[in-house]
Amino acid sequence: MYKFYLRILGPYSCVPKILRIMKLTTLLLIVTIMQVSAVSYAQRLTFKQRNVSIVRVFEEIEKQTGYDVFYLPKVLKTNRTIDADFNNTSLDQVMKVCLMNQSLIFTIDERTIVITKKDQPVPDQRPAMPKPVIEQAKYKVSGTVKDELGLPISSVTVRILHTKNGVLTDLNGKYAIDVEATDSLEFIYVGYKRVEVPVRNKVDIDITLEPESGSLNEVAVVGFGRQKKISVVGAQATIKPEELKIPVRDLTSALAGRLAGVISTQRGGAPGADGANIFIRGIATFASSPQSPLLVVDGVPDRPINNIDPEDIESFTILKDATATAVYGTRGANGVILINTKKGKLGKPNINFELNSSRSKFTELPNFIDAPTFMTLYNESLSTRGRTPQYDPAVIAKHASGEDPDLYPNVNWYDYLFNDFSSASRANLNVSGGIDAARYYVSAGYYTEKGMFKQAEAQSFNSTLKLDRFNFNSNVSVKVTKSTNLELGINGFITNYNTPSAGVNAIFDYATQQAPHVVPPIYSNGQWPKYPGVPFNPYYYLVANGYSNTYSNTVRSNIKVTQELDFLTKGLSFSTMFAFDAVNGSSLTRSRTLQSYLATGRDANGKLITRIAETGSDVLGFSADRNSNRRFYTETSLNYSRKYGNHDVSGLFLFNQSDYVNGNATDLINSIPFRQRSLVGRANYGYKDKYFVEANFGYSGSENFVPSKRFGFFPSVGAGWVASNEKFFEPVKDIVSYLKFRYTYGLTGNSNTGSRFLFLSTLGDAFSYTFGIPGADRAYTGYQENRIGSEVQWETGFRHNLGVEINFLKDDLQLIVELFKEKRNDILLQNYTIPYISGFTNTNIPYVNVGKTANRGIDLTLSYNKSFRDGFVTFRGTFNMNENKNIFDGLPPWQYSWLNRTGHAIGQRFGYVAMGLFKDQNEIDNAPTQAGDVRPGDIRYKDLNGDGIISSFDQQAIGYGSTPRILYGLNVGAGYKGFDLVLFFQGAGQVDFSYNGGTGTTPFSQGATFGNMYTKVTDRWTVENPNPNAFYPRLSTNQDVTTNYYSSTWWVKRADYIRLKSAEVGYTFGIKALSKVAIKKLRIYANGTNLVTFSKWKFWDPELGDGRGASYPNTTTFNLGLRANFN
Repeated sequence: MYKFYLRILGPYSCVPKILRIMKLTTLLLIVTIMQVSAVSYAQRLTFKQRNVSIVRVFEEIEKQTGYDVFYLPKVLKTNRTIDADFNNTSLDQVMKVCLMNQSLIFTIDERTIVITKKDQPVPDQRPAMPKPVIEQAKYKVSGTVKDELGLPISSVTVRILHTKNGVLTDLNGKYAIDVEATDSLEFIYVGYKRVEVPVRNKVDIDITLEPESGSLNEVAVVGFGRQKKISVVGAQATIKPEELKIPVRDLTSALAGRLAGVISTQRGGAPGADGANIFIRGIATFASSPQSPLLVVDGVPDRPINNIDPEDIESFTILKDATATAVYGTRGANGVILINTKKGKLGKPNINFELNSSRSKFTELPNFIDAPTFMTLYNESLSTRGRTPQYDPAVIAKHASGEDPDLYPNVNWYDYLFNDFSSASRANLNVSGGIDAARYYVSAGYYTEKGMFKQAEAQSFNSTLKLDRFNFNSNVSVKVTKSTNLELGINGFITNYNTPSAGVNAIFDYATQQAPHVVPPIYSNGQWPKYPGVPFNPYYYLVANGYSNTYSNTVRSNIKVTQELDFLTKGLSFSTMFAFDAVNGSSLTRSRTLQSYLATGRDANGKLITRIAETGSDVLGFSADRNSNRRFYTETSLNYSRKYGNHDVSGLFLFNQSDYVNGNATDLINSIPFRQRSLVGRANYGYKDKYFVEANFGYSGSENFVPSKRFGFFPSVGAGWVASNEKFFEPVKDIVSYLKFRYTYGLTGNSNTGSRFLFLSTLGDAFSYTFGIPGADRAYTGYQENRIGSEVQWETGFRHNLGVEINFLKDDLQLIVELFKEKRNDILLQNYTIPYISGFTNTNIPYVNVGKTANRGIDLTLSYNKSFRDGFVTFRGTFNMNENKNIFDGLPPWQYSWLNRTGHAIGQRFGYVAMGLFKDQNEIDNAPTQAGDVRPGDIRYKDLNGDGIISSFDQQAIGYGSTPRILYGLNVGAGYKGFDLVLFFQGAGQVDFSYNGGTGTTPFSQGATFGNMYTKVTDRWTVENPNPNAFYPRLSTNQDVTTNYYSSTWWVKRADYIRLKSAEVGYTFGIKALSKVAIKKLRIYANGTNLVTFSKWKFWDPELGDGRGASYPNTTTFNLGLRANFN
């Protein structure tokens, strides 16, 4: 088995660890199977208690053995007590003791114990044999049927399984039915999952029905609560947790294109640094304020989601408009992401085990030119500007021949830095189940990933790029009384992150700084080379400089008590929650600077001659850092939900407070605990599932404002109309099965700027003044105001949302359209319109409420889901487009209108307008004057102000920006007889990036020895080939000043792309084939991420954004997985 597995996975470095995991898993499975098998042979009981009822003994039998005990309450005297003293006693002997001195007998057939009178025939439970007709006494079972919100459901069919005997629940969800002890009841209602429950001598059976996926009865997660999907008037989007189970470490990198309204960009794929930037409906405010959404996990805000194991997620919801987010007051301005982790469900223990193993490679990696090309182009850069070439053709030939790599190197640095593939593996084990009184979910997970970096053959320390993460999660719910529920959740993760001491992206940057012809990675004599004035080469920083190791552990806990207050009024409940999160970590860096050498030739024996370039030491230095922070969260609420005939009424009143203690604070201000406090209210009304009205408010306080302006009030209102439930809609329901309109308007707020206590002035060190005479002077340091306090107040967003939901083909085809518009006023910015003569400087200008922005756009979701007997077909497309605008940014008007940042996108890029390349000297003579050496083939710029000189006054807005304005996704899938295939495409539009100047991109900007060049430089303008569309203009070196590498439209490149973001194919084995080995379900699958990318920009990953491509790229991943379910 192992050999076969190895052949499939290839030479994984993590295979031994996987094999150990598989061995442990196999052992656990064997033990589980043996336990399951042993039940059939030697059931025994251990239980001691005096004066205990026999019913309690029967419950213990069911708990310890899994056998069901059936009897009629009229036959068995359930109030009879015994002194139980069973120590590994056989089941047969236990039953005899329980029934002693009663005219009863029992039989054990398979996993069923049936108790009857001695004069009654015993029923045969075996399905293979004909059963005799037994006339048993019937008795009445009653109960209540509710939905997930705790509301009663009327007209639910309650009937005895495999019969036509049944009843309907009344308006209060109550029912009563005559049954026999061995019967089972089934509960059926349109839009909800069918439920079967064995009677097992019970007289009260209460049921909670779960809605079918996609049903309008489905419960939607909203801020601080849940609502029926049909009643939601706010804008939100959800995703099935299964779609997030792709081979990535960071949960945020799985979101782009999957949810309407979510803009996500992943700027790198390094282990531990592969998260994505997330914006809901784009960027709506300046960088001085938070731009990212609020993250809420299990009802607790400000919990990062990056390291949550997708296996532990029960629901994932995005809140997008004011009605959905106003209840979060100060923190909901940029939207909210809600994640609830899995809870236990009623039933026997359900065990899931999953194992994944993957290999990854870079999506795209830019290529460097070789040494001969570098030297030749350097000569060209000199000669084309009228200078003498530096490199002799004979020397260039020696570099090309490879005859002496020490003296004439020709190095492709990436060949020495990166392996072809990296590896990762993941394992997860979880158990869930419960009874009416208690439910549980427990899980443990492990993830390990190695980066693409190589290691030296003989290395005295470990600088491997590697991440190890251990996840754990536990949620327990206990019904303390019939009306009191206690929930306890404890989860967290432990990470160990190892990198080269220089840093991950620094390795890429050093590769752009090291020319291919100056020094080899290491001399043949083992000495480390270094050219004067140039840093060590990237291979040295990778394997010889040192290492850094960071350890971190996060523990999150929350306890919640819910008390139903039906004794006051039906539908009223009270809940309180306390959460405590602790993060602790430490980092250790061991680095050194080795002695370096420079080769000068060879002696008569061919031995390499070197001299010391810089002295150093082979002793690893030491530096350490520790961090710790704590967060406390408390929440108390009153909830009300009740149905009065056709009227649905619900409400919420909540208080919460969050305290954050920064254990790493180094000054007084940051050592003061951060506190946020809010009051929240919500009222909902619905009539006949047709008309819905909702009102919310958040009343929040902030430490940044004076007491008179400390609290802000943020209300919102919304209304919804389900037109398809009107009588006039009946004729078209066969075509349009559901139509709903909804509109919301509300306010959201923000108080955060990165600075605290904005109403207070702060003092800091100023300049030093010296007093006295020479030889007897003394310096005194003064103080100055670092920031002037001001009476600022909340910045406020005014948000509109219009939504339309349409279902076709009996709800199989669904379309959701959202139009949104937002204006933000009073954004907190420093007021740079204040003149210097006021005494203020750019360092102490106070914050004021001056900023204004606008944002508008559209979200679309189109989905189709169809299931049939042997398979399914699914489709979902999402489209997001937004346009934001800087209305006022606190800056004074610029000298020319085109220089103003107002009226453009937030964070708009500015630069020169390139009009092409100069064709000849005549065109240069008649063009506006440009600085430096200007020749044919250089970039010509537009003179915007017409003064005949190209200067900073000739810059204007250029390009779209590196954050996409359009993001879309397409998910298609199908399954048939156990096989399934799912493809997900992600795309971005109206996005570009600036090909920034620097090493790797700007030719020879620091001479012939400092700086490498990408192969793009070979596509250039030359005298022999004056291509006006060449990528590079006429080349130059640092010896000549040119304007070619100004930020301009010439260097802005479109980065639109379509990518096969993920694909998965799998097979699920049938239950019959697995039942013999106690496996309920087994699935094997193969999937991958970032598999194919289509873009005009092919040189590096188009998602990396502005820059030089000098960072760890995104990765393409291929994964094999296995999932088993035991029940």
